[in-house]
This record gives sequence, C-alpha cells and structure tokens, in this order.
Amino acid sequence: MVSPLDGVDRPLYRPARAALRRVLSPLAKARGFRVHGAAHLPTGPERLIIACNHASFADTAYLAIALRTPFVVCGAKPRLFRTPAQRALMRLVNVLRVDDHDQYLSDVTSLLWRGHLVVAYPEMGRNADGMGRFETWVAEVALATSTPVLPVYLHGTTRGHEPPVRLHVGERLTPTGDATAFTARIRDAIEALCCS
Repeated sequence: MVSPLDGVDRPLYRPARAALRRVLSPLAKARGFRVHGAAHLPTGPERLIIACNHASFADTAYLAIALRTPFVVCGAKPRLFRTPAQRALMRLVNVLRVDDHDQYLSDVTSLLWRGHLVVAYPEMGRNADGMGRFETWVAEVALATSTPVLPVYLHGTTRGHEPPVRLHVGERLTPTGDATAFTARIRDAIEALCCS
C-alpha cells in the first residue's frame, strides 16, 4: 500500500510551488491581503504546527503567501485524491491525504520528527459559515511530540466577512494537559484572533 507521505514535499514540485507563490502574492496584496502579527510567523524550517480556521479552499493559498518557509498541509480527505489531476494538484500544494485518525497521528508525527512545518485545520473540514467543532487530533500530535502550536485566524474567506482577507497571527501555545483541554485552548486562541 502506498503511504500518503509518499506524495509529500517531492523535489519535482518545489520550483512550481515557488513560482505559484510569486504569482499569487502580488495579486493577493493588490486586493488588500495583510498579515497582522507577522513577527510570530516562522522564518525557516522548524518543528511547529500552525493551527488555522478553515472556511475555504483558498485558505491554503493565503497561508502560502504569508509564510516564507515550506510547509505541509495536514490534510485533505481521500476523495480529493481520486484522479491523477487531483493528486498532482495536492502534491503541488503539498497536501497530505488523511484517511483516518490513526493514520493522521502517525503521519503528522513522522513529518514533525523530520523537521517539517505543518499547517493543520483542527475542524478537519471546511466550515464556510464560521468556526465549527474542533477535533482533538492536532492537540494529540502536539502533546505526543511536545510540538508548539501557533494559532492563526484567516478573516475574509468565511461567508459574510467583508474583504480584504487578513491573517491574524497569535503567540505560540505550549502543549500541556490532555488532548481535550489543549484543543479548547487552541480553539479559544484562534477565536480570540477573530476579533483582534
């Protein structure tokens, strides 16, 4: 069986990914995209989980524009990998396929120990109308690997938000307690950025 990790960070896709970012960045900035709290963003590869609300497929593109270092998105449902074209797109944007809870924990743990920067959407799905329920998966990985979590909030991709899109970046959270309690802390930190 082919592991979802086999499609992550393939060298062949790095130049295309960089070119895509160079095209998208000025377009987004021309439309008013801004980052608040950019000093909290990583400046190079490191073991870190960036946890973000998820309202739109465009969210990953905005994060790619804001971040200056490569990252892996963890992840997307298997239905988004059905065709060769879909798989190529997911590889281009460095998205990990997520089949189930145990595979997610195993693969994300492996990525973190390899030094990858990980972007995660704790809702484990898109919620176009605002933030939904957070699963404990991100907190479980963070606790198991002692990896800090950086909460961020994308404003402007949710239905009803006024443009322009803005990324609000918080301060890193040290994983403590159990998965349920840490998940609540992550959600509270992201929700607080929504109104900042």
